[in-house]
Amino acid sequence: MNGSISITFGAPEHGWLPVRFCYKDFSLDFEASDALNDPIEELYHAITKLQDNEIRRATWWLEPAAYLFDVEKTESEIHLTIAKTENIHNVDTAQIVLHTITGNEPQIIEPLKLAVQQFCSQAYDEIHWPYKPANYRAENL
Repeated sequence: MNGSISITFGAPEHGWLPVRFCYKDFSLDFEASDALNDPIEELYHAITKLQDNEIRRATWWLEPAAYLFDVEKTESEIHLTIAKTENIHNVDTAQIVLHTITGNEPQIIEPLKLAVQQFCSQAYDEIHWPYKPANYRAENL
């Protein structure tokens, strides 16, 4: 691998979205729920609206646990911090950082954009995914 991340989304089924994330020897395979949020939309906003010295989050709810993908842009680098909480509803539950990746836009942002583009190019029955991927503007990706 060339230092880039890899993320793929499977076809959602009954509100559960399969996600596979890989970076070097770090990987996550999980299914995110659609019950609290649209994680694809959050990721879309994180990668298309991120400003310098800002952090944007995509929350992947696992019911009740969650993975949290924080994307931060500094003047010259992009940081992707992946954390996990065992209960997103309990503010006293610790968020444990699992991995932080630092790189440039082609290494971090571009693979995320490609994954969102691929996901949005498909049509999903509302019973499986109630959000409308076509609402994310492809021209921003």
